[in-house]
This record gives sequence, structure tokens and C-alpha cells, in this order.
Amino acid sequence: MRKPILVFLVVLFSFRVEAGEIADHFEKGNYFVKIKDYDSAIKEYEEVIKLNPKHTLAYIQLGIIYALRKDYSKAIKYYKKALVLNPKSYLTYYNLGLIYTAKGDFSRAITYFLAARKLFPKSYLLNYNLGLAYTETGNCEKAIKAFKECLKINPNYFKAYVGLGGAYYKKGDKASALKIVKKLKKLGQNALANALSNWIRDKESKKLKIKF
Repeated sequence: MRKPILVFLVVLFSFRVEAGEIADHFEKGNYFVKIKDYDSAIKEYEEVIKLNPKHTLAYIQLGIIYALRKDYSKAIKYYKKALVLNPKSYLTYYNLGLIYTAKGDFSRAITYFLAARKLFPKSYLLNYNLGLAYTETGNCEKAIKAFKECLKINPNYFKAYVGLGGAYYKKGDKASALKIVKKLKKLGQNALANALSNWIRDKESKKLKIKF
């Protein structure tokens, strides 16, 4: 019921990964990303790749830029090139999961989120987005586990309660969903509690209309 958090993990590498011309172009690219001059950043990272076609970080940065621009086809292309060079990049797997979520391909998103979780299981945002993807595919049991893991890692990420309540409801456990509403109110999260409560009420109303 909640929209995924499409905040792509941006990494501005401040250290000099290589000496000389390559490092200069890479650092200029990072600077342009920081000031959101993405056209200039793209040119700098492309220069890095011309000089060193195996520069993993340049591919990752290009993937991030195109993802932020919602040019997902190009973002996927660069991320997959980065994975060939570094198949243990949590950042790349996670951002690919976000891209496929944005494209509505939740099954593929889950594949990448799970790959990311193997590398970094303690990311609360990863578990949150994994829970949303599982909910969209109808796998509510796994969604519930993912949301609970998110809250175990970060008990103050209250949006996960909304996702958890939605997963319970979609599973057919309305009572547990309503308990989440009460839990949110107890935590002082009235806006989120009302959002979940209204969503449940809307779903119940639609059920009644279908019956009649």
C-alpha cells in the first residue's frame, strides 16, 4: 500500500581512486553530481571509462545519475556493467532493485534486493523495500517478515508499520492490521495511523460494493 522509497543510494567517493588524469575526471564528476549538474558529471565519468574501461565506480555513478533522471534503461545498462566488474557491490544490487520496483517489475526487484541483502542484511531501507515488493507480488508472509526485520533494525522507521499493516490486511488478517493502527497511535504516529486506517476502510468499502 505504501509507495517504495525510490531514493537511490548516491556515493560521492572523496578519496583518490587513481592518480593523474583518471582521478581528476572522477573527482570532477563527483563535484558535478554534488551540485546536480548531471550533464557535466556524465561527461566526466565517460572520460574516466575511456581511459579505464574497467573503472567500476564510474559505471556505478553513471547508473545513479540515469536512475535519478528516470532513464532506467541506461541506468540498468551501467549497473550491469558494474556488476560484471564487481559482483559483490551491495549498492548496485540495491539500486537495481529500486529501478525494477519503479518499473513495476517486482519479481525482478526482489531478486536484486535479495542479492543485496546477502551482502548487507542490516539495511532497514532494503528490508522495507523488499517488504513492499513482496506485498505487490502477493507474497504477504515474506512481506511481513521483511517489514519486521526492518523494524528490528530500526524501530523508529514508522513507515514500516504501515507496510506491515497493509501486508497483514492483504493476507486476510484484518485484526492484526488494526492492531498496527493502534500501535502507531500509541507511538504518537497519528498521521500514519490514520493513513493505514483510511486505507483499510477504503478496501472494506470496496468489498461491500462488490458484494452488492
